Amino acid sequence: MTNALTREECLERAKMHEQLAATTADASARMMHHAMAAEFRRRAETGADDGIRQAVSRPMMELVPNVA
Repeated sequence: MTNALTREECLERAKMHEQLAATTADASARMMHHAMAAEFRRRAETGADDGIRQAVSRPMMELVPNVA
């Protein structure tokens, strides 16, 4: 899962996982898809708001060994 999703994208992925869960005969896969759908719905409710994407954290500088 990625953290940089909008509310609409989270709801879209939740719906996709619900459809996959409904069409699979594999019990463990169905359980996983239900869990993924629930997580994306939770994130849509609490996380991504108003289409604002979370910034990806990147290092400000890279430390390298002193080779002399």
